[in-house]
Amino acid sequence: MALRKCLAAASTLIAGVWAQSSNQSDVGKVWAVAAFINNGDRTPVIGETVVLTPEGAQQMLRQGRAFRARYLTTVNDSAYDNIEEARLQDMTIHQIDNSVLDFTSQTDESVTGGAMAFLQGLYPPSPDAFGTDTEETDIARDYTEGGDNITDYPLNGYQYPNLRTLSILDPMSTAIQGNLRCSNWESEMSVNLTSDASMQEFYNATHDYYQIIFGTYPLQGLISLSDANLWNAYELYDLVNYLYTHNQTVHDGFANGTEILSILRKYATSMERIKNSYADGSDSADSKAKEILYSVAGRSLANRVARQFINNLQWSGSHDKLTLMFGSFDPIISFISLSGLLTTDSILNGPFSTLPNPGAALVFELVGEDSDNSDVLPSFNDLSVRLYYRASADPGEEFISYPMFDSESQNGLVPYSTFIETMQEIGVTAYDWCEVCGDTTAPWCLYSYASDGDLDNPSNNLDPVIAGVVGAVIMGVVVALASGCLYCFAGVRLRRKTVQEEPTPPVGAAGGFKGPERMDGDKDVTVTKEGFHHERVGSWELKDGKPLPSFDAVAVPPRDLPRESGRSLDEDDDISVMGATPVKAHEAV
Repeated sequence: MALRKCLAAASTLIAGVWAQSSNQSDVGKVWAVAAFINNGDRTPVIGETVVLTPEGAQQMLRQGRAFRARYLTTVNDSAYDNIEEARLQDMTIHQIDNSVLDFTSQTDESVTGGAMAFLQGLYPPSPDAFGTDTEETDIARDYTEGGDNITDYPLNGYQYPNLRTLSILDPMSTAIQGNLRCSNWESEMSVNLTSDASMQEFYNATHDYYQIIFGTYPLQGLISLSDANLWNAYELYDLVNYLYTHNQTVHDGFANGTEILSILRKYATSMERIKNSYADGSDSADSKAKEILYSVAGRSLANRVARQFINNLQWSGSHDKLTLMFGSFDPIISFISLSGLLTTDSILNGPFSTLPNPGAALVFELVGEDSDNSDVLPSFNDLSVRLYYRASADPGEEFISYPMFDSESQNGLVPYSTFIETMQEIGVTAYDWCEVCGDTTAPWCLYSYASDGDLDNPSNNLDPVIAGVVGAVIMGVVVALASGCLYCFAGVRLRRKTVQEEPTPPVGAAGGFKGPERMDGDKDVTVTKEGFHHERVGSWELKDGKPLPSFDAVAVPPRDLPRESGRSLDEDDDISVMGATPVKAHEAV
């Protein structure tokens, strides 16, 4: 029964009514913004390499323009005219000032590429950035050439943001990828979650549908049918969605592809929501521990957002005015649940009823106004925080305000002190993360410095970056000592294993999903031994520590070629994927 309530509410998404949220702007000025942005459209996570697609880059560019239209200045595009302005105070609108900005990203190529595209939209090339009316004119002049000429940066005044990529060795990385390398979370997803009775019931109810989808044209033979099940719900949806969008054979092969994608997305949404939130109605210590573990991604994000706003006030608004974090959607799903936004209504309809779209943004605004002087940063007593969600990167999409933490405020405002206190309660610092995740290889966790998690007193804690370095040094010393002992006492020597080249496959065997039948306009996605990238965890790669399944690249056969019939629910029935009905579970919250 542990997950039955959560599962029943998450597994069925039917029509409902979403309570409208206020979107008022008459609550003072915006002094700081922190946002988490989901990555844009990319190749499937089970591909050989995961890269940003051209459409994904355009999505992120559009989202960057939307942020520019709201927080900086008017954009020269009527498609953004409906975006409500909320100007971020004391910001340069044409030149990037990295001293007041904080941009971080996961290390994935698809994420960093999308982040750069977003920032191009936020601060587009500006050939006039160093004109005569700016204080930085001198850096654009060359007096050895006369001094009258002004030189722009390349690409017609391209802007150069300071984007930091956070690897798994950086304690700050937990803020944007809290699930990654979290040993207890990975174990919970691969062992305990899959053995839960209600989850097994959900698995059995959806199993035949997955078998039909991947056992018939145009996906037959693409993956092993043993992997076509609920445990891989997101990876399978991600794969089919990409192929239906970018592969002609798959797109033309589905008579009702939109309906199939909708069903697969619902299952994927249910699984990702279950993985990132936990609620069984119990107040037991075990239940509380699981609640924290399941939502570790959202809790790590909460800590980061609160820390940035605190820093902004400590520096009198001169630092961390705009914080942008780029990554996959897990922190968004997790925080939505933590903040009380996942209700009986919102789980059925509206933007929170499904997976975040490519480029979706969760935004926190620090707002307020000094009654005596509206041009100065107010004291914390006059500040509030509000939450916005921009559900997609479409130009016409609006920034919609939602009330956090069951706030009764009509405009969604939460007093600053209340916001920080609540975020402290639910937040997980990099040190807390070590305790929550248990046996982990994160280098900063090897340093046994105790932290009380007090966001308001960072001086009480060792700086996370320093702790990461110390942890890495300690790990290096331990490895060196262990190697020395093996060499001296056991006569064991370590040597690099020679990497053998893979045999060259025959023509057509590794030509992607369509092999020799591939058209010039079709893009390939090849699943290799490299396995799944760290952006997605919790399915194939987490089962009992076993090696990842090795899928052979299989061509998607043209319709007119003979092929084996896929697995059917009834061997004597002509059941097809087009007529299959998805499982409908009982709905309850």
